[in-house]
Amino acid sequence: MTANDLKINEFQNNNKILIPSDLKQYFLLINGSNDMPLDNLYEFYSINRIFNEFKDWNGVSDYNKLEFQQFENVFIFGNYEFNFYSFGIELSNTLSSINRIFIFCGSEYRIIANIFSEFIDLYLENPEEIYV
Repeated sequence: MTANDLKINEFQNNNKILIPSDLKQYFLLINGSNDMPLDNLYEFYSINRIFNEFKDWNGVSDYNKLEFQQFENVFIFGNYEFNFYSFGIELSNTLSSINRIFIFCGSEYRIIANIFSEFIDLYLENPEEIYV
């Protein structure tokens, strides 16, 4: 089920952030993978499931070793192989031309894109490059 402007505004207000236009279009048109992994084992969350609370984050990888305070503005929007890898986007209360996309695996991470649409292009065209 796709999101609407009201749901997006509610998310922005509750989290005191602004959603960039490419991510907003994603929520309006697709809004996740229906709470299920896709055939390729990627799962993308709806706006209702995106979170930035790492304290109870579980997965195959040990995320407890990650220094969460440095990612306070990173919101997790998906995973691969049941949280073996998790994907996050950096959001803030001002619109920016850069909203870094992170891939996490336990205590390791790296930046894999500078904007959400760049991540989507990578996922569609070169998914083998999405790794830590």
